[in-house]
Amino acid sequence: MNTLHGNPLQLGVTKTDNGYNFAVRSFAGELTLEIYEKNIDGSSLKPLFTVNLDESFKYGDIFSVKITGADLKDCFYRYMCDKGQVLDDYAKTLSGCGNFGEIDGSSMYLSRVELEEFDWQDDRCPRIPFNECIMYKLHVRGFTKSRTSGVSAGKRGTFAGIIEKIPYLKSLGVTTIELMPAYEFDEAHRFEDGKISVMPMQYPDNAKKTGINYWGYSKGAHFAPKASYSRQSLDGDGIPDYSVEFKKLVRELHANGMEVIMEMYFTHEESYMIRDCLRYWVTEYHIDGVHIYCDESALCAATEDPLLGNTKIITVYWNGAPSANGAKHIANYNTGFDEVAKRLLKGDENQLQRFVQVTRANPSQSANINYVTNHNGFTMMDLVSYDRKHNDDNGESNRDGENFNYSWNCGVEGPSKKKKINELRLGQIKNAFMMLLTAQGTPLILAGDEFGNSQSGNNNPYCLDNEITWLEWKNTAVSSKITEFVKELTAFRKSHPILHAADELTASDGLACGYPDVSYHSDNAWFSRMESFERCIGIMYCGEYVKNDRRNEVIYIAYNLHWEEHKLALPDIPDKESWTVALSTSTQVLNPGDREFTAPPRSITILTGRLADNRSKLKETKNRKNTKNKKKRQ
Repeated sequence: MNTLHGNPLQLGVTKTDNGYNFAVRSFAGELTLEIYEKNIDGSSLKPLFTVNLDESFKYGDIFSVKITGADLKDCFYRYMCDKGQVLDDYAKTLSGCGNFGEIDGSSMYLSRVELEEFDWQDDRCPRIPFNECIMYKLHVRGFTKSRTSGVSAGKRGTFAGIIEKIPYLKSLGVTTIELMPAYEFDEAHRFEDGKISVMPMQYPDNAKKTGINYWGYSKGAHFAPKASYSRQSLDGDGIPDYSVEFKKLVRELHANGMEVIMEMYFTHEESYMIRDCLRYWVTEYHIDGVHIYCDESALCAATEDPLLGNTKIITVYWNGAPSANGAKHIANYNTGFDEVAKRLLKGDENQLQRFVQVTRANPSQSANINYVTNHNGFTMMDLVSYDRKHNDDNGESNRDGENFNYSWNCGVEGPSKKKKINELRLGQIKNAFMMLLTAQGTPLILAGDEFGNSQSGNNNPYCLDNEITWLEWKNTAVSSKITEFVKELTAFRKSHPILHAADELTASDGLACGYPDVSYHSDNAWFSRMESFERCIGIMYCGEYVKNDRRNEVIYIAYNLHWEEHKLALPDIPDKESWTVALSTSTQVLNPGDREFTAPPRSITILTGRLADNRSKLKETKNRKNTKNKKKRQ
C-alpha cells in the first residue's frame, strides 16, 4: 500500500484508475484515517492499517490522501482526531445506526469505501410534468410501522415496506411520493458522551427532552440512506449495504411509472456540499427530485446546475428566473393554499377572493405545490375533530406546535359517537380533498389523510416514535368512504386536463369559441360575488383550451362552504339538458335545472355539460356566412 497527496476537489471516497482518493472536511490539526476489513466483531475490531494525515495533506479545511497498491473494495473506514471520531460528510453509508432510536455502544460507526454493484434493469425516470403529478408525502418509518399496515413483519417501517404498498399507491392515483428525511440523521443522540465528540450531527433542542428526533430535520450524513429504514438482513460478511434497499425502492417505483422525491434539510454550515449531494442522489440513486431547505445562494446554484436540469427542485419559495432549458422543474412549497383552504372550509369570512386566486395560481417560471395538511400540523381528520392542539405527549406542557390551526371540531372536541357529528366531519374531509384536487398546480396529500388517520390532536409530533406517529391503517366504513372518494377524485382530475393545465388560465376567451378558459359565477351567471361574507361560488372550466382534453365538455364546480344552501346560476350552454352531477361531497344533491343548481350546505359538487352541439352550430353558421359572402362577390 502506498500513500500520496490526494485530490481535495473530490470529497468523500472516489475510486480512481489505480487506487482510492480520500478527502474530508475537518477543522482539526491532524487526522488519522483508519481502514477496516469487511468482517467485524464490534468492540474487538482493529484497523487493518492507518494513515496519519498532518498539515501537509491539508488544503484549506480539507484533508486528502490517495491510496494505491491495495484493494479496498470490501473495506470500511473512519477518521479520528485527538477529540474523537470525525464524520465524513460524504460518507456513503454509516454503520451502528441500524436500529431506530437505539444506541449500540460497541459500534464503531464505519463507512463503506465502495457500495455494492446494483442491477438497475434498464431503469428510467418517468419525468412526469408537475401539472400531471399527484404527490404523496410520507415518513418512511411511520408509513408502515404499525401492524395495521398489512406489510410483512420484517419489512414494517422500511423502504421495502413502501414497495409492498406500491399497488395501493397506484390505486389511489399517486404519481410521486415525497420522503421526509431518509438519509442518516441522529434520531437517538448516539453521538453524545464522547462517542463521536466532533461528529457534526445535531438535533432540535427540544428533542433532547423526549429522547427522539423522529422527523430528522437536523444535520446528518446526507449521502447515506438511513440504515434503520432498511431491513436488518446482513449480507453474510458483516455490515449490510443499506444503499441496496433504497435503490430497489426507486427501481420498483419507476417500473410502476411513479417518482420519488427526497426531502433534505441543510444548515448554513452544510451549504458547501449541497450541489454535490443532489448530484450524487440523482446519479447514484436515480431519484426524480429533491425538496430542499437551504440558503438562497445554494438554491440558485442548484437550480442552474445543468446536471439537475430535469430534476424536480422544490423549495420554500422561488421567484427567480425560469430554467435555462425551458423545463418547469422548480416548484414553490409555501403557496398559501393551505391557510386559505382551511379557513374557507371552516366557514371564515373574507376568504372567497383569496381562494379563487390560489385555485388559479400557476406561475410561468415555477410550479405551485398545494396542500391542505402537512407533517407540521393537524392531519385531515384532526383538522375537523379538534379546535385546539393536544401535544402533551411531547413533554413540553403543550407549549410547542402551532397555535393557529384554522381547524373546527364540528361541535365536539376529539372522537365522537354522534352520527351527525361524524357525518359532518366526513363531508368536511371530502370538501378539503375536493378543494385540493380541483385546483390548478400540483396537489400534495399527506399520507394517511385518505383514510382518516389521526394523531389524537397532536400537531407537532416531531419527537414521538409510537402509535401517534405511525399510521393506523383503518378499515372502517368511514375510512373506506374517504379512500374511495379520493380515488374517484384523482381519477376525475387525471381524465380532465383542464383541471391541471400546464400554463395559467387567463379567464378570457382567447379562442373566440364563446367561452373563457375559466369563469366565475354566483346567483347570476357570469357574475361573481366576492363580498367578505360570501362563501359560495361557481367556477366553470372549458375543455376547449387544453390539448387532449374532453374538448366538447365544460366543468362547473359549485363551492358552497356556507352552512346554508345556495342557488348558483348555470351559464347558458347549447345542450342545457346535458348538465349532470359527476361528483359531490354531499348526499343531498339534486339534479341541476336548466339555469341553476341548488348547492347543499357545506358541499362541493362537480357538474359536467356538453358544448358539442354549439360547436356544430357555430361551424354551420360560419359555413352559411362564407357561402353567402362568396355569392355576393360573384
